[in-house]
Amino acid sequence: MEKIQFKCELLSDIVLNDSSATEGKRRSLDFIPGNNFLGIVAAQLYKKTDDTAWDIFHSGHVRFGDAHPSANGKRGLRIPASIFHPKLKGMETGCYIHHLTKQNDDIRAMQLKQCREGFYIYDQNKLATQVVVHKDFAIKSAYDSDMRRAKDSQMFGYEALCKGLIMYFTVEVEDEAKQYKEDIIKALCGHHHIGRSRSAQYGWVKITESPFEEIATTQQSIQIKGKQYLTVYADSRLIFLDKNGNNTFQPSTRDLGIEDDDAEIDWALSQIRTFQYAPWNYKRQAFDTDRCGIEKGSVFLVRTSAGVPPEKTVGYYKNEGFGHIIYNPVFLQGDEDGLSLFKFSKQKETVSICQATEVNSSLIQFLKKKKKDAEDQNIIIKEVNKFVEQNKKLFSQDLFASQWGSIRALAMAYNDEEKLKKVIGCEEPENPEKEQKKVIKCDKKKEPEKKQGYIVHGVAAEKWNECGRRKVLEDFLKNPQFKGHLQEAVINLASEMAKICKS
Repeated sequence: MEKIQFKCELLSDIVLNDSSATEGKRRSLDFIPGNNFLGIVAAQLYKKTDDTAWDIFHSGHVRFGDAHPSANGKRGLRIPASIFHPKLKGMETGCYIHHLTKQNDDIRAMQLKQCREGFYIYDQNKLATQVVVHKDFAIKSAYDSDMRRAKDSQMFGYEALCKGLIMYFTVEVEDEAKQYKEDIIKALCGHHHIGRSRSAQYGWVKITESPFEEIATTQQSIQIKGKQYLTVYADSRLIFLDKNGNNTFQPSTRDLGIEDDDAEIDWALSQIRTFQYAPWNYKRQAFDTDRCGIEKGSVFLVRTSAGVPPEKTVGYYKNEGFGHIIYNPVFLQGDEDGLSLFKFSKQKETVSICQATEVNSSLIQFLKKKKKDAEDQNIIIKEVNKFVEQNKKLFSQDLFASQWGSIRALAMAYNDEEKLKKVIGCEEPENPEKEQKKVIKCDKKKEPEKKQGYIVHGVAAEKWNECGRRKVLEDFLKNPQFKGHLQEAVINLASEMAKICKS
């Protein structure tokens, strides 16, 4: 068998839905399944006139692997389901291997949480670094070609992997199909479209033949409570069938490639996750039957005295990227307490792959205005509540209930902020020094000019001047945070204070 390594560079965003659902939020896969590369080759080499189609696509002699996110020339691997970290701490503080962890009081106090998301690369210095995978979400509308406009009630969204991401995958070619090696390389290399909405702005990738570093394995089995075990890590999704041809989530040891009649899977130590989806057949324009199996990242613990088998693929649909497993990977090693020998961290970013762009549209402007109004509303509520709490004792008399009702009526009638202050009686003079001189020069026999405003004249003026009631109201109206929203602030204040006075 010969492995051919490839690099897949995303030249645009790509959409790879993780389910066949037509409603709700549709998430994108964070890897490219091998059947996408099988489709690229099939579009060029699938012929009915010779045996090429059978040998490449149906015999199982050619297997197209999944493309995983990468960093530093290394192909990333899905975080093993056997990796746990303390619930209230990050992975950087240390991770534990499930099947190696001792169940004592100290471990239970940590409340270990399973790691499920993300791809990591592993180096020789025992460092595990998460590969950053950016995703974007866009709202689309179905197009009516007859009316030449967007269809009514046909809005939907796409979550996509952002352009710029580098991914690696392999194609395994058995000796029976090695005569097609160069044809496969030629068909794969170049620019192609994959995923959904390929006729629009999505799905443009560049594939080149490129070597990359793969994960190392250990040949020595692990010991757990005096028994010898072999770890089986699912590098890709696994699909198994029982003797009746039905999907099963409980494969046998032989299904996992272990040729030992006495071997047994320890389900208590294993960490298994499952998946289910219906693949889309582009040729027939229909969904194929549901695929059910073991999710990548799952870990089997097999009790066996046999040695470590060679790396292989197992199960069904191996030509589409399913069935690749790794025996005894180095990242599932731990110390005597179960603490992982690898230190986990996130990839440091220098430049963001997916940069936000300013979108100028009526919808965006409307949403920005709604956000600003909500923020202003919160300020008004906060300041009104503050005023009520600090000054409710000043206005405890029932007399002021009608006063506040009148102020509310004035506020509803005047939306101009300066006029509103004037009719209430809290308008500041334009030139205080001039007003003072005017009063001094006034004839003593003549009464000073009466001030305008509801709270500064009439029978209630005296009550408003007592205990600084007028002053606290003036301070409220002068609040610069109410600029542009003074009318709303006064209406809210008057309503709340009227309730206080009546209670």
